[in-house]
Amino acid sequence: MNKYVLILIILIVQYDLFGQGINSNNLANLIQYCDSTKADEVLISHNGKIVTHWKRSDFKSIEGRDNIEECQTPYMGTASMVKSWTGLLVGVLVDKGLIKQVDDLVCQYIPEWEIACRNRITVKHLLTMTAGYKRLGGAGVLSQSNMNQFVLTLKPDTLPGIRFAYSNESAQALGILIEKVTGLKADEAFQHYLLKPLGIDSTSFAKDDSGNVLVYGGCTTTATSAMKIGELMLNKGKVGNKQIVSEKWIAGSTTPGALAPYYGYLWWIDKNSKYWNFAATGDLGQMTIVFPELDLVLVRRQSCDLSPASRNMSWMGGKFLNKIISVVE
Repeated sequence: MNKYVLILIILIVQYDLFGQGINSNNLANLIQYCDSTKADEVLISHNGKIVTHWKRSDFKSIEGRDNIEECQTPYMGTASMVKSWTGLLVGVLVDKGLIKQVDDLVCQYIPEWEIACRNRITVKHLLTMTAGYKRLGGAGVLSQSNMNQFVLTLKPDTLPGIRFAYSNESAQALGILIEKVTGLKADEAFQHYLLKPLGIDSTSFAKDDSGNVLVYGGCTTTATSAMKIGELMLNKGKVGNKQIVSEKWIAGSTTPGALAPYYGYLWWIDKNSKYWNFAATGDLGQMTIVFPELDLVLVRRQSCDLSPASRNMSWMGGKFLNKIISVVE
């Protein structure tokens, strides 16, 4: 018997004693499926309690792996999953009045951003990926030595409010906004306004060669920290009796936009499954997915296999969602 299966069975027995209504067979099936997708860690909570925390033990089972340190690290690279965290931080700043409202023109806060001023780009346009910027490939964005300057001088493809287009630059612009209204570096603002109140102390942010904090991707955290974000969303912005971000902001974040029925304030939304869900996702299938009606949160990490083939995420479809649902249904 594989070591991870034995650990899983022990955990299942432990948590069934708490009467959480977990289908043990379906939970084992889900973990085996995640294993087949080259996941390295899966953390699941139901009714506010951890159901299972699986970690890959046999790194040799990944063909062609050549990065032992990445395989064994307890940390996860969030990739674009951190965009959703950026949306949450903007919500905290709106709640505190540092940003007055999402319909404000970004020019009010970043007057040197001439293109945004001329095109009347709003905070909401950036949050919903409707600011007029098209998606750029890796060479167009990931290699920039000064990401903030690149964003401020990049010409949009269309006027804002016309179409949805997933854009790293739109998310990074929110990092500039965050620094303007808080007077802090973006990573410091994250720590002060969001991460510390959640008890998250294991997160660091990537920076470009100019020292700009990258808020569109590249953050390093743990699955446990990502779960705290998921639980925050599930509980409508509260941790215990403390409201970290308003229930109104959580509702806005998880309400589909007019131009994209699958996207809110930097959160992906699925209204077509048996149970509606929303998720923060990133390259290689980094994921925090929340099922409000089931009181269920799943975090998936992949750090061992970073090959181009592993970027085929066809497994993320209905079959995967149904396997998650079956654990508690």
